[in-house]
Amino acid sequence: MIYHLNLLSLGDNLISLSLLAKLRTKSGVTILGTALTERVAALVPHLDVPIIVVSDHVPSFYDLRKRGPRAAVVEMLELRRVITRLSGADDGFVFEKGGWRRHLLIGATGRRSWSPVRGRNVYEDRRDVLNAVFDEAIALENAQRLGQSPRTVTINPASRVEAKALSQRTLSTIVSYLRRRSIDVHLLDPERKHGALQHAVSDYQTGTTLEEAVALVESCDLYIGADSLFVHVAYQRRTPVLVLYNDTNLYFAPPGVAEQGSYLEFVGRMGEQELSAALDGQLASP
Repeated sequence: MIYHLNLLSLGDNLISLSLLAKLRTKSGVTILGTALTERVAALVPHLDVPIIVVSDHVPSFYDLRKRGPRAAVVEMLELRRVITRLSGADDGFVFEKGGWRRHLLIGATGRRSWSPVRGRNVYEDRRDVLNAVFDEAIALENAQRLGQSPRTVTINPASRVEAKALSQRTLSTIVSYLRRRSIDVHLLDPERKHGALQHAVSDYQTGTTLEEAVALVESCDLYIGADSLFVHVAYQRRTPVLVLYNDTNLYFAPPGVAEQGSYLEFVGRMGEQELSAALDGQLASP
């Protein structure tokens, strides 16, 4: 039996689960995940892999800043007991991330384990681990290109990491730019931080379910957003995407985003004219 540990955030879960769904033979594979894993699994077609929920949140040893070292040790020991109870000596565990967590969880159990070696891109690294474990080549598609100027755009300025989120000023510039070009804008505002823009967009959403938000991303001509779950949703649903970074972190970008230049970096430092010019370069008809 091979156990795939999906213990990280929503976006990480979507990346890993979408890769697992590409395996031709999934017998003998079980996912150990969180309540977040179950939510995201419903979005991944053809997954067909059983899930055992071992936590209702991202374990503390993956998120020390939120819950502290004491909770991290308690949850690490509990998960190690679960691993020992579920598995036999010949079973193996595939991690989304390596490092000290892998050694703490598996080192004392004697079980086999694998984890990605950090290279150029998270999709490629996790694919390479699955290739090695299951001896199966998994193909990665590039992100969908924008074929023509969009008529509808969905925007989500939020991110799980606050430093990655779009500021009010940046978002206001983008919305104004799109309005001048008569583009319908669907604004997702789950944290209700941008209510001042609700009359400037075609559709302002605050209380959407995950499934409703995914439908908005899937149905638009272009998705624009900070580095978050919905960037990966857009990639999976073949919606062209424009990722906006406050810094530069293309490691977690979907395949093709870097090569195609489907991103803008340092948007928080751009003035209105500079950002509008950058959007001109991205949204002009090919």
